[in-house]
Amino acid sequence: MLIEQTRVKISELNEKNFPFAPLESMGPNLAGWGVVETTLLLPNSICLMVGPLACLRHSSFMSHARNFYGRFYMLNIDEIDIIMGKHFSKVEEAILKISKKEKPEILILAGTCCDYLLESDYTDVVENMKKKLNIEIIYTVMAPLTIGLKPSPFELAYQSLIDILKDKKTEINKNSVNILGTFIPLKEDSELLVFLKKLGYENIYQIPTLKNVHDLYKLSSASLNIVIHPLGLLLAKKMYNELDIPYIFAPVSYDILEIKKQYSKIEEITNKKINIKEKNNENLISKNKFIKNKNIAVGSSVYGNPLELALALTKLGGNVKAVFLRNSPKLHEKEYINELSKISPETYIYNVSHPYLNENINFFNDIELAFGVDAGIFCQNAVNIPLSRYQHSFYGYENLKNLLDSIQENIKNPISNYDWIYKYNYLI
Repeated sequence: MLIEQTRVKISELNEKNFPFAPLESMGPNLAGWGVVETTLLLPNSICLMVGPLACLRHSSFMSHARNFYGRFYMLNIDEIDIIMGKHFSKVEEAILKISKKEKPEILILAGTCCDYLLESDYTDVVENMKKKLNIEIIYTVMAPLTIGLKPSPFELAYQSLIDILKDKKTEINKNSVNILGTFIPLKEDSELLVFLKKLGYENIYQIPTLKNVHDLYKLSSASLNIVIHPLGLLLAKKMYNELDIPYIFAPVSYDILEIKKQYSKIEEITNKKINIKEKNNENLISKNKFIKNKNIAVGSSVYGNPLELALALTKLGGNVKAVFLRNSPKLHEKEYINELSKISPETYIYNVSHPYLNENINFFNDIELAFGVDAGIFCQNAVNIPLSRYQHSFYGYENLKNLLDSIQENIKNPISNYDWIYKYNYLI
């Protein structure tokens, strides 16, 4: 069966035998790179993307879905102009026009693959415009060609951000902490923020909540970075190396033991007791009747780690038959694989981009609950629970509660996967 080439049993999975797909299909996990949406988390920022029309269209669709009207501009440059280096004056002219119209505090200038291949040097453009406009300008590239290469677009963007913060660095404030990795910020009354305030952290910064560029500078005064999603890990490492701010990776989790472990990490690095009561855990667990013995698939687009979620759902009594992943598991995911192998050895790991998956959709007809819109694409009979990072952000026991509430709500009022993607814009 062709399906056999797309998967491997969790108990046999290692870093070398993730299902290889020499020819990939347009997998449901490849809706966008996230470069534009990540950089536009910065306050009062505008993005100008520069490149040939064919390159710009891709990000145009994503920006439309994210409702970035008035914040995302494109400058169509002829390939010959880029090759001849004649486009820099046009870029400067575009920056002047946009700045006059939108008055941003931060402008993200994004090149494409052409600039990456030709090693276009925008240093003079950036410096000239910064002096002329007195705004921050961050240069990055949205270049799929850089997959697996260094530096990635995120590294370029984060390095520019670090350069800004280094120039504005002030004394470390022991009462300030950054939470990194959120697309939608944790609420003021959320579990983690309330606990951090009890520990004495008066200033808790999350990039999506920063109001202006002066707030952005305050990130450099934090005494600690708490990374709750791998998306923030690279920035935290750079802030440790170049700003001397320690960090802790305590990712969003769904399993009670994992949640306790993440809080213990925070207690250890802060040297303070959080004293979290495992409030209402019994009540939470009693709500798992909607999961028990259900056939389940977990996709790569969920908020949090799909392997950790699969582990939590298995412990709650679910029968996790499929986990759709994009790449070989990372080192920090090994413990999830080992534990899942013990309690659910028949779980299969699938390469979500493998072309043979599209020819075997009926294979997943017995899946009853699909987590993540990418899993929902393959599991056409399942109730879809998107758990999208664009939906909301939770942490700790609140995240487990949201999981159980979401399952219950979606079973009672199911929404098609098509609507999750096209009506609610929960692209991957």
